[in-house]
Amino acid sequence: MKNAAICLCLALCLFACDKKDDSKVLVTINDDKVTMKEFNKELDKIPMNMKMMVASESGKKSYLDRLIVKKLLLAEAKKIDIEKDKDFENRLAEIREQLIIESLLKKKLTAGANITEEDLQKYYDKNKEKFRKDAEINTRHILVKSEEEARQVKEKLQAGENFTELARKYSIDPNAKVTGGEVGFHPKGTLLPEYEAAAFKLTKIGQTSGVVKTQFGYHIIRLEGIKPPAYVPFAEVKDFIKQQLLQEKQKEVLDKYIEELKKSAKITINEDLLKDQAAAGPAKPETKDVKPEAKDTKPEAKEAPAAKPAGPKTTTTTPPKKETVPQSK
Repeated sequence: MKNAAICLCLALCLFACDKKDDSKVLVTINDDKVTMKEFNKELDKIPMNMKMMVASESGKKSYLDRLIVKKLLLAEAKKIDIEKDKDFENRLAEIREQLIIESLLKKKLTAGANITEEDLQKYYDKNKEKFRKDAEINTRHILVKSEEEARQVKEKLQAGENFTELARKYSIDPNAKVTGGEVGFHPKGTLLPEYEAAAFKLTKIGQTSGVVKTQFGYHIIRLEGIKPPAYVPFAEVKDFIKQQLLQEKQKEVLDKYIEELKKSAKITINEDLLKDQAAAGPAKPETKDVKPEAKDTKPEAKEAPAAKPAGPKTTTTTPPKKETVPQSK
């Protein structure tokens, strides 16, 4: 972190040094001259966390190349009067309207949605159960291919041999040689059902299960540790709570603002016209005689629709439960 801060300071110093000769021409593109002042102005637009990328000479050359391409494209657009194109004008008007609305709402929402430290603490205290973690257990296992092998290992354990060393020697778990078969802490619902059922029946540290069969082979499980149910500390969920409250507050402010605008405005709707429009239905598109396209019969995989990203959970802070192979850490 300290090194990053030093590098950022050096980058900013480099930027400052460059601006001494900002009247000199850096590059000429046909008849267009770009001075150091203009180039530095472009550099100033870069977000602070990205400035390190253009702090070096190679980084600046790369950014200059992008500026040259930008100038060339703008010149080509000017040649063909792209700004007078009807589609361009319509699109520009749409973007302008959207930008105006976004800027207005940003001002309103920023001013009206203040979240204090007290608000965050109150939410945490009131919804503490949402931040409760289930009990977790840490286990160690020895995985072998056959039931006979598992029974032989079990006999060695009963004779007093070390579980960890036996795991390193006999387990087919690829990580066992390094970790001695340790799986790590898991809550219920995150391991294979057969493994989990046997593991959660163990109640004392060091207690060993019988032979447990899963789709991966035969396990012998030992209980290594227990974490009782606990609440996630306020400090760890503070940012999440702030985001949650901010969204709720902004929605509340926005809804109230829109309602006030409607109340203060004189709005008259011709319902009859809407009914006539609905009765008439949408205009039918023109049909043309076209030959049906040949269907692609190649057995190629089709791209699956992208899954919708899951929003932040508000009911628990534990990871989503899924069945996993009991692998070593």
